[in-house]
Amino acid sequence: NPPKLNDVLRPKLIAENRRSLLDPTMVEEALEGKRRYSFINVWRSIDAENPVKNPPLACIDAATASVDDLRMFKIHYVDRVGENYFVCPPSTSSSSPPSSSSSSERGHSWYYYPDMTMKEALLLKQWDSVGGVACGARSDGAKNDYDVQHGSGWLSTFTIHSAFIDPSICQEESLPRKSIEVRCVVIWEKDI
Repeated sequence: NPPKLNDVLRPKLIAENRRSLLDPTMVEEALEGKRRYSFINVWRSIDAENPVKNPPLACIDAATASVDDLRMFKIHYVDRVGENYFVCPPSTSSSSPPSSSSSSERGHSWYYYPDMTMKEALLLKQWDSVGGVACGARSDGAKNDYDVQHGSGWLSTFTIHSAFIDPSICQEESLPRKSIEVRCVVIWEKDI
């Protein structure tokens, strides 16, 4: 199931005058649910001399967040409306219990990458068409039909991530982060 408006627009994926690097047939098949696809962002520092300190990036372990913890907001662009999510503290009043592999009862597990240099990069999954949430699960920690059919472990739909202020770093003395992020489209050769 493709996302509703999460920067997944046919005109952006298929160039009108065949300038796209993507095979139009594969794009159509992905958008029709016949092929697995993902958007992966590559993030890295562009500062050759200083590691990232202000602010570093952190990611949530997808198995520790449920759909009930997400709040969608719309981003209004000139040519479209996109969607993104905030993550809130785990819901304790949720009508649906967390999945067996979820840890919503104890909170989100965050991981961060201190002092990243220009020689390091993070791959951030922005969307996976066969991730748990994309397939209707309440959590990315729940196995879905794709996982069962392909004998894989659970797959996350996206990487919840954020920059944050590290209290161990003196903000006034640290240089602001210089970084770049590039979005990549991945379409699997094998049909779903």
